[in-house]
This record gives sequence, structure tokens and C-alpha cells, in this order.
Amino acid sequence: MSTLAVLIGTTALAVALLGPVPALLDRAAWPSREPRAALVLWQAIGLAGGLAVLTTAMMLAVGPLHQSPLMAMGIFVSNVFAGDFTGGLGVWHLLFLALALVMSARLAGVLPVTIWRTWQARHRHRHLVGLVSRPWPAARPGDGHVLEHPVAAVYCLPGRATPGRPRVVFTTAALDRLDDGELAAVLAHEHAHLEERHDLVVLPFLAWVTAFPWFPGVRRAKTSVAVLLELVADDRAAEASDPAALASALARIGGSEAPAPVGALAITGTGVLLRVQRLLHPPRRSPVWRTAAYVMAAILVSLPVAAVLPW
Repeated sequence: MSTLAVLIGTTALAVALLGPVPALLDRAAWPSREPRAALVLWQAIGLAGGLAVLTTAMMLAVGPLHQSPLMAMGIFVSNVFAGDFTGGLGVWHLLFLALALVMSARLAGVLPVTIWRTWQARHRHRHLVGLVSRPWPAARPGDGHVLEHPVAAVYCLPGRATPGRPRVVFTTAALDRLDDGELAAVLAHEHAHLEERHDLVVLPFLAWVTAFPWFPGVRRAKTSVAVLLELVADDRAAEASDPAALASALARIGGSEAPAPVGALAITGTGVLLRVQRLLHPPRRSPVWRTAAYVMAAILVSLPVAAVLPW
């Protein structure tokens, strides 16, 4: 495989995964039938897109040295240690190399920074909830909390906190609007978020948006993933409680404009109409789309990895 072929391939893949592919997936109907598979595909698009962008930048920088970016970087380092401080590259290629290194450092640094900031914000909010809330006996011991607030809202704060459990927070307005069956369904929904650690699933997409906020495909990923996570939690809750009760709860409080705190997962405000329709009329599952999504995810991740290997 020639250097030009690798460069063209990685460039085409990067452009596709940062634009048209996310747009097509965002408009597709099948993800609402197979939200878990769609989440895996979104994760693959994010990972493969980042790798393709980095591989393209590296090929533009060190492509003259070898058709494989890994081998080319090895040659560049060897040349530098041999006394050629240009590494065998011209001025333009050195500029591309500096750009590639900056992008790599940004991608490598954004995720831990995003994790740290989210953890800090969640920790502060958990602490504040512990100070100003009162326990809700209907929840699991230690994780149900009630806040005095005129806006109906329900959200969970993942992670561990004193006395050692995550927190599910209800406002008094939400408790006033929902009956016992609806409250049980909402609580099951929030516990689904906590048990499946959806807070960890969403972190790479937050980092991706922070690293490449100017790409429309990246912004679509964040929005679509938020809806899919709610669909997954709805499905889990529907297995443990009455789906109609959860749909009714969403209809009562789902349109709330109250923003979720940073690091929290709220039941309100995300794809409410679609979620109510799915709960009242469950979609027929699609093994074909599910299998196709997993296969496509594996292919997308393998393409940029294969491009950097020596051939």
C-alpha cells in the first residue's frame, strides 16, 4: 500500500466520520429500536474519527520517510538521534508534525481533564445535596434525597458518597406531581443509569465535543448519545416497573426546563415524546440492525488501526 493511498484513505475516513456518517446515524430510525447497539456504533465513530484525524496528520508530516506512520516515526526519531535535527523532513513536513503532536496532546489531555472536572462538579453537588436535602424513605436506604424546589425534576448523581451510595434527587414539585406508581418507575429509571454506569459512557463524548467543538458530527454525537442513554434506562425500568407509569411520569414532568447539574443524569428534557411513544408502544427489536451495528463498529475501529501498521 502506497503512502498516497494511506493518506487518501485516512483523510476520507476522517471527513466521513466527522460529518456525513454522524448525520446519517442521527437521522436514522433504527437506533430507537436498538439503542445499545447504536451506542456502541457511536463510540466506534468517535474512536475511529479521532484516530483517523491523527493518522492523517501524521501521514502529512512523516509520510516521505515511510508508508507506515509508526515506521516513519521510528525513522524520524533515529535520524534525530543520529544528529539530523530535522529528522530527514522538510520545513512543511516539520510544521505538520508539530500540528500532529499538538492534536495528539490535546486529545490525550482532554479526556482526563473532562473526567476530573466532571468528578469535581459531581462531588460538590453531592455534598450540597447532602447538606440541604432530606432523605426520602421510599428509595433505597441512603440514596434517595428530596430538595425543596418549585420546578419538577428528578436526577441521579453517580459515584460514591457518604454514606457510600450514589444519590437520586427528587424535587418537592416532582413528588407532588407523581403518584406512587410513577415514582417507582422513575426511581427504576434512575437506578438503571446508576447500575449501568452511564456516566462513564458519556464521558468520552464530552471529551470529543471539547476537543473538536467545531465539527457538526461531534455535536450530533453528544445529543444522540444523550437520548440513547435515556432509551436504555427506560427499557431497563420498563422491565422492573409499569411502562405506562413511566410514560405518565415523563408526560407530567418530562418537559421541565430545569437544567441537570454537571455530572448528573436527569430524566427530564431529552427526547421525551419519542420515549413516551416507545414506552406505550414498544418497538419491535431488529436483530439485523443490531448485528450490522456491531459489525460496522468493529470495521470502523479497525480501519485507522490498520492504516498505521507496517505493510
